[in-house]
Order: sequence, then C-alpha cells, then structure tokens
Amino acid sequence: MLDAIFFEKRGIPAAVVVTAPFIPTALGIADLAGIPGYPHAVIPHPVGSLSPEEVRGRADAVAARVETLLLRSEDRAGAA
Repeated sequence: MLDAIFFEKRGIPAAVVVTAPFIPTALGIADLAGIPGYPHAVIPHPVGSLSPEEVRGRADAVAARVETLLLRSEDRAGAA
C-alpha cells in the first residue's frame, strides 16, 4: 500500500491488490498516509499455497478492477 501511495503522490499510476483478510490493514495504512479510502482490488485468501494456474485465475478475475484503478482520472491519491 505504501509503495502505491508513494508512486501515486509522484503522478505514477499504481494499483494495490490485497487478499480479503488484509483489507483493514490496507485501509489503516492509507489513513495513516493521509489518503483515506485509497482504492484497492481484493482477491480471496490465501495466495501462497496456490498453483500457478490458480494464481493466474485470481489475476484474471481481478484484472478489470486493476485496469480501472490504473486508468482512473480523478485526483490520484490526493496528491497536490
């Protein structure tokens, strides 16, 4: 999350992908970084034990959301 916010504040589009149990952590980090509500994409947990094909399936399932995050045009991450 912090890496994405770092990039966004510098005008570089970024997209955060988190697994469901880490949503509260992602939101908390965004709040602490001064970007409350920073958007992210969510995939099911876990990831580490998945086969390459299963990981590919998760990536395919979230690809449209990641594209939306990368292409959004509103004030990115509140950067001034």
